[in-house]
Amino acid sequence: MIHMNTKREHVKVEYKVKVFDIGAGMPIIVLNETEAKQRDLFVGDRVEMEFKGKKTSAIVDTSPTMVREGEVGVFIEIVDALKCGPGDRLFIVPLGKPASIDHIKKKLDGGELRPEEIDEIIQDLMGNKLSEAELAVFVAAVYAKGLNAEETVGLTNAVMRSGDTLELDVAPLVDKHCVGGVAGNRTTMVVVPIMAAAGAYMPKTSSRAITSAAGTADTMETLCNVNFSKEEIRDMVVKTHGCIVWGGGAHLAPADDKLIRIRYPFRLDPRGMLLASIMAKKKAVGSKFLVIDIPIGRSTKLEDPTKAKDLAKDFIDIGNRLDIKTQVFLTDGSDPIGYGVGPALECKDVFEVLQGAGPQDLFNKSCLLAGSLLEMSAIAPKGEGYSMAVGIIKSGKAFDKLREIVEAQGGSRNLRIDDLPVGKYKAEIYAEADGRVDFVSNTKVSRIARAAGAPKVKGAGIVLKVEHGDRIRKGEVVMELYSDSEASLDYALKVAAEVKPIELQKIVLGEYDKNSGNL
Repeated sequence: MIHMNTKREHVKVEYKVKVFDIGAGMPIIVLNETEAKQRDLFVGDRVEMEFKGKKTSAIVDTSPTMVREGEVGVFIEIVDALKCGPGDRLFIVPLGKPASIDHIKKKLDGGELRPEEIDEIIQDLMGNKLSEAELAVFVAAVYAKGLNAEETVGLTNAVMRSGDTLELDVAPLVDKHCVGGVAGNRTTMVVVPIMAAAGAYMPKTSSRAITSAAGTADTMETLCNVNFSKEEIRDMVVKTHGCIVWGGGAHLAPADDKLIRIRYPFRLDPRGMLLASIMAKKKAVGSKFLVIDIPIGRSTKLEDPTKAKDLAKDFIDIGNRLDIKTQVFLTDGSDPIGYGVGPALECKDVFEVLQGAGPQDLFNKSCLLAGSLLEMSAIAPKGEGYSMAVGIIKSGKAFDKLREIVEAQGGSRNLRIDDLPVGKYKAEIYAEADGRVDFVSNTKVSRIARAAGAPKVKGAGIVLKVEHGDRIRKGEVVMELYSDSEASLDYALKVAAEVKPIELQKIVLGEYDKNSGNL
């Protein structure tokens, strides 16, 4: 009797590297279409690639003309992973379908995922064994079917384990997070120095802007470096009690960045995935006390107060399950916070607040959040956290601490407000009528600031001269625009004229004093 092996052979084949010097967004290789069919490889199949002891996984694409037989076309992602170059020879072996595909189908059908199944999905995500389409299905399944508390904790832990952890043997370890959506909301750069000056430890990892005019990392980068390894972060925090760094540089919870890249084009924020995204990063740095800021109101991410309250309850529940004591504030996000929108202009607000002046809304909100952390960590007695935070600012200790942190991150300890790189080209926007400011749109303000060049151009952006409730006269300056180029400034002016970020309410008869000329 003849026994035939009907299994697909995983034969290792050598290929010559052809480099396409662009990013594909994920690990993809291109094989010659004819040769791929002969080797039983098709578009979407997975392969493992090996070069000088290094291995990585990739998804197959094919072309009749881009590569010849015996060649493999690789993009920057593969070059970075394998450290290979044009003409190098590497080996490719086909891989089978990942088991995590079945777990994704299970969630799509409404099933509950076990922790080990979630782990497998995240491991395959990090191993580049899942295609972008398969990851999009996973995100859609979580969006449609949701995650319960146990699944959310499982996803949080899996995302946290996808990278390094910051092991700090210090206490108390505190942290904060804002779900975003409010222009100029630079509370982190005020809260961190307050907490560090009070004796707490605050290793704050922050994001860069995606659709806003500046993320905290973009703003801090105006003053100093924000890209550090976990070892450097640990040393800085032990020395100064705080840091404000870009989270993507320290390999903390990197699976989250991959999931965000899939979620972003669809504007999907499944609640369980959002919770896991935030809490995994807090768990990775060892946070024990956490305050969450959820801005609500028109033009924020959460306009519905009921949904915001539900999210707040979930944060507290997941925090408890992760041994992170969590407090959540629902704050008014219907207006931008502070005057400046754009990295250097937001820095200016921070400097002024830490010197006891500046925008009162940024001052108050920062002290509210810091006060909560001071009380939770038992540095301040219950009910006295806000006043202690105010006192730390008024004493000058918080500003001194920011200078110390900036110096530890490679910046100048003696940087002054006048040293900030504000754009050299300026334009003013005037009120078109008398009235009362009814609404200042966060999204529209951010769009204008980005048109001016923010966040890439640190000095570009907007300075708001009015806020909700202000009474203004026709011809009064309501906004200043700054940019490093006349072309960008002209474009920002056109965007401002198109989107009209400030809405006025007509003054009610009797509110205008004709004799004095005052509103």
